[in-house]
Amino acid sequence: MRRLRTGKIPADILVRNVFRYAGRKDPSVILGSSIGEDAALILLGERVLVLKTDPVTGTASRIGWLAVHINANDIACRGATPHWFLCNLLLPERSNPRLVDMIMRQVDSAAKELNVAVVGGHTEVTPGLGRPIAVGCMVGLVGKRKFVTSSGARPNHDILMTKSVGIEGTALLAMDFGHKLKLDLRTLARARSMWHSISIVHDAMVAVETGGARAMHDPTEGGLLQGVWEIAEASNVGFMIDQSRIAVRDETKRICNLLDVDPLRLMSSGCLLIAAEKDKSNLIISRLKRRGVQVEVIGNFTSPEKGRKLIQPDGSVVDIGPSERDELYRVIESYGLE
Repeated sequence: MRRLRTGKIPADILVRNVFRYAGRKDPSVILGSSIGEDAALILLGERVLVLKTDPVTGTASRIGWLAVHINANDIACRGATPHWFLCNLLLPERSNPRLVDMIMRQVDSAAKELNVAVVGGHTEVTPGLGRPIAVGCMVGLVGKRKFVTSSGARPNHDILMTKSVGIEGTALLAMDFGHKLKLDLRTLARARSMWHSISIVHDAMVAVETGGARAMHDPTEGGLLQGVWEIAEASNVGFMIDQSRIAVRDETKRICNLLDVDPLRLMSSGCLLIAAEKDKSNLIISRLKRRGVQVEVIGNFTSPEKGRKLIQPDGSVVDIGPSERDELYRVIESYGLE
């Protein structure tokens, strides 16, 4: 029997063994579970309730803060404002109250940054855990004609990418494996500080308010290439992206080289992907840059028969399929998480 590896369950198993078990039919559900769609949409009169849940499992560092921001990011990718947060905190045996307080202080701090209320959740000491796990649930609201999905990309839409790839993965690798990396202290400190850039909430709001953003996605597990593939899969389109246009920070390059990691397939929360109408791309770029956000066109979506391709720096073209797993989990498997 096929064995599942650490990380996200592969797309074919999600379709066959997860998505088809959807409970009762509910006409108020605008969008439920499907590939590339990371938050549900529920119609409530003139507004749409946006629901997202995601755990923090690939690190032992800043899990409360991350749980708030990674869930808020997917709410924002729907064009919605995050409002309410619930946290399910699972603790290893022999945990102490100081650990609970530390994690919940992180939750509180992140929620205040986003003007989000923490309204509930669950806490327990769980047998068999080696480290704490935070499972977040974020709830947001958007007007019923204003939401954005991952399935809105069309041929000839530009692919915009903000900031740089591997932001979350770089920060987590630096925090959890910094003692194993032969890096100078300044580089390591800069890499660890990249967690400050993980939120894309304000970036997504700028894109939506500008107009012309037809799909948005926060590339988490599997990195940039998985994120673009997921938009294409949800939208039934192809794509052509140019690796030479993809921003990779020096800290990311150096850590990836040391650990033999592909930065394009490294967890990339903090990087926002936007499928933008060509006549609106420059305006979106201008408004984001005016707010200090790095953003570039890295390619475009195409008709599905043209395939899903990456132009490499040497000019060769390779086909892009779904990622088997995020590079972060491969490192954890190789080195262990302390």
